[in-house]
Amino acid sequence: MQQVLKRVSALLLSYGCLLLGSGLFLTLLSLRSSLEGVSTTTTGLIMSGYYVGIFLGARYSASIVNRVGYIRTFSVLASVTSIIPLIHMLWVDPIAWFVFRVMTGFAMAGLIMVTESWLNTGVDNKHRGSLLAVYMVINYLGAGAAQLLLLLHEVEGYQLFVMSSICFSLCLIPVALPHNAEPTPEPLQPMKFLPTLKRTPVGFYCAMCAGFLGASFNSIGPLFALKIGLANDEIVLFMALGICGGLVLQTPVGKLSDRFDRRKVIALIAALVVSSCLLMRWQVLYNYELIALLAGSFIYGSLAFTLYSLAAAHANDWAGNGQRMQTAGALLVAYSIGAVVGPMLSAGAISYYGPIGLFDTLAFGAAILGVFSVIQISGIRKFRPQSKRQFVPRPGSYFTSGEIYRAVQAESEPVADYPAQDIEIDKGVK
Repeated sequence: MQQVLKRVSALLLSYGCLLLGSGLFLTLLSLRSSLEGVSTTTTGLIMSGYYVGIFLGARYSASIVNRVGYIRTFSVLASVTSIIPLIHMLWVDPIAWFVFRVMTGFAMAGLIMVTESWLNTGVDNKHRGSLLAVYMVINYLGAGAAQLLLLLHEVEGYQLFVMSSICFSLCLIPVALPHNAEPTPEPLQPMKFLPTLKRTPVGFYCAMCAGFLGASFNSIGPLFALKIGLANDEIVLFMALGICGGLVLQTPVGKLSDRFDRRKVIALIAALVVSSCLLMRWQVLYNYELIALLAGSFIYGSLAFTLYSLAAAHANDWAGNGQRMQTAGALLVAYSIGAVVGPMLSAGAISYYGPIGLFDTLAFGAAILGVFSVIQISGIRKFRPQSKRQFVPRPGSYFTSGEIYRAVQAESEPVADYPAQDIEIDKGVK
């Protein structure tokens, strides 16, 4: 494993710099929009543009990789992400900022796609799980550490934009310098998501809810903290604890879902997310203590950010041979839909109901998932545990796009639409 890490250390270092720039820029833009007089609803629209770009980039940037290769694609897209924070300082306009967010999401999707695909081609099956664990830790720690950079300068100045640009530029150096051969891109194949929705509606909607909850917290969470009167350093702690909390329950929840029906675990986590949102609501309404608010953020993150892993595990339980790539792409489509809608609804709720509107919206989304899961559980036969796939933690906070790239890559056999004989289904639902 040490040899594997040594071989991909430069790539992981670049990825860490990339997350520092992205995490800093995401929180900074949410706070700066408010300071520039942009309405809360408009801020939500601006922030949702990032996830529009993530979906578009994950779907179409693969063709760039196939034409020019991994290193050139990484270099071009990293340059784009480095330029965009600087442009925000020169052109303060909501429409322009929305377009810039779409561009940022597109570039980030391509960059993360290159990273994940490169990592997967550079490791054998024996070490892939361990490498994925390291990669997941970098996801959460990088995004969480990025929040601490906000302590170095005032949000009102230009320095944090420059720092974000520097982090994006730094991610180029480790990838460009080594002489390791880059992987050969594989041919592309169209992506379909309706067969997965038919096979496993709970998995599909769980992935959508994961996008809704994660994107809303990451994009609108700083605005919520600002409106309830937290200082900049307190906002940083609030966000960092919520994001890093995503690491805590991945393994325990995974083991629980390997033992019991995953839909029951999804329903349980959804109920706990609702409870954590109500706790946050109570804190805001009744003169919160900072320590309790920070604890609530940590609890929310530790619960909400396990949902995408559960969605992936449950969906793959019901995927037959030749359907893995198709399933991964479908879940990414679902996540993207939730991630686009979430910030817009959350921002609108804050505009009409005040800061508590954020966690009211999050509670509503989680409650729908919980009720839907219970309905599905009561509607079909008991799941057979022996047919389960092993739970694999997924980075569901700062969502990555490598799986959607692999979902549109060709397999040794064409992806079948939905072979009914692969899995026996009662009443057409799972």
